[in-house]
Amino acid sequence: MTSYRPLASMFQHARWARFADGADEIHQMRIAERTIAAYRDTGSTAAATGGLPL
Repeated sequence: MTSYRPLASMFQHARWARFADGADEIHQMRIAERTIAAYRDTGSTAAATGGLPL
């Protein structure tokens, strides 16, 4: 479907992009929580990162 209103289409795409970006932020928050918890519990981030150097 071709839009004859390009500005409306741009706003619609921007709205969907905000929904898609939300999941990334949640994943980053969970990774940070797990890394901090692993460091607090063991003194190392290896358990949360699989031993990857940070």
